[in-house]
Order: sequence, then structure tokens, then C-alpha cells
Amino acid sequence: MQAGPVAPSALLSNLISDKPLGELAYVPLNIKNNLDVLAFNRIWVSLLTGVLTGCSGLTGFRGFGVYLLGHLLLSILLLVKTKNAPSKYFASSLTLLTSNVFAQTELLTFVLFWTLTNNIVFLF
Repeated sequence: MQAGPVAPSALLSNLISDKPLGELAYVPLNIKNNLDVLAFNRIWVSLLTGVLTGCSGLTGFRGFGVYLLGHLLLSILLLVKTKNAPSKYFASSLTLLTSNVFAQTELLTFVLFWTLTNNIVFLF
């Protein structure tokens, strides 16, 4: 293949602009990867807070309070990781705070490890 003819610089100067192109464009594959990483971290936080709650012997709403505090701490840490600009990595800024907090996988993981460690520590 041959290269095309070289365009004169006068024609190219009209094509170059310092103005922004508009709204920030997101790559769907990157957004999906970031959401997958967030879901993975939320599952680990659910597991760890379940173990912590079970070992401490908390029951009832106090146990779920530990769950919510764990996810709030994760959101704060990820906000620091994104340098206070989560909209660069997610389609919405609230995604860090609200995504998958009350999802079935996270809640069931928390309850499973909460009851498992509570039974291991206090029953056996």
C-alpha cells in the first residue's frame, strides 16, 4: 500500500481545535471492568465484616450496622483511590456508595460468615 498525498498545513490547521469535544466519553469495557472490581471488593468486605461481626458476638441490627459501616469504609477508601473523581471511572458518582450494597450475593455472604463464625466461636 502507498501513503496518500500529503495535505497542506493550511487545510490541517482548520481541523485542529483547542475546544473540548463535549461530554466525557466512556469505554463500556472499562466501565464493566471497574464495576466487576467494585463487586469483587464488596464481596470481600461482606466476608470480612461477617467474620468480624460473628467473632464479636453482635446480633440483630448491630450486626447489620457493622455491614453498612464496612461498605461505607470501602466507599471512602475507593474515593481516596480515585483521587476524589469517581466520575472518571464510573458512569455515576454515586456508584461507589450505592452499587451492590444490598445485592443478594453480598448480603448472603455476610450472613453466612456472620452465622458461621458466631457458631464456631460461641457454640463449639
